[in-house]
Amino acid sequence: MLRDIPNGIHCFVDANIFYYHLVDTPPLSDECSDFLKRLEQREVIGYTSTVSIAEATHKVMLADAVRTHNLDRKGLVTRLKREPQLLAALSKHEAVVPTVRALNIQIELITPDLLEAAAGLSAQLCLLTNDALTAAAMNKLGLTNLATNDDDFDQIAGVTVWKPR
Repeated sequence: MLRDIPNGIHCFVDANIFYYHLVDTPPLSDECSDFLKRLEQREVIGYTSTVSIAEATHKVMLADAVRTHNLDRKGLVTRLKREPQLLAALSKHEAVVPTVRALNIQIELITPDLLEAAAGLSAQLCLLTNDALTAAAMNKLGLTNLATNDDDFDQIAGVTVWKPR
């Protein structure tokens, strides 16, 4: 559980932790919100990446669309592309960047070098692009702790995965 992360640990924060903080998803939301408070208080030293922030923003936007317009998740992106006017009523995603900034955590920028490293890790670790970018950013930063709700990281040797469940 995220609450079990010892104080002083340096930890990469994946997109879904921000998502659960901003989108009410009991019981995950309380655990993630409490963890973000620990980051803000520097009990845990946090890191993330621009791709994690973008992914969280996208996920929050989709959740807002489901709730605002009472839409089905199946085929949601296709529908929003077909009916872009639905996006005009959405605003919850705008909270992601200010939330991350308020935490005073280090944000790793995604560069071509990092994309290249991630491409190699994708095949090596059997990860999709954004997850491979997280692994590449963690490697670059020398991090071995990851706060996520994503099971795809469980098999990565040398990474301690902390989940809100």
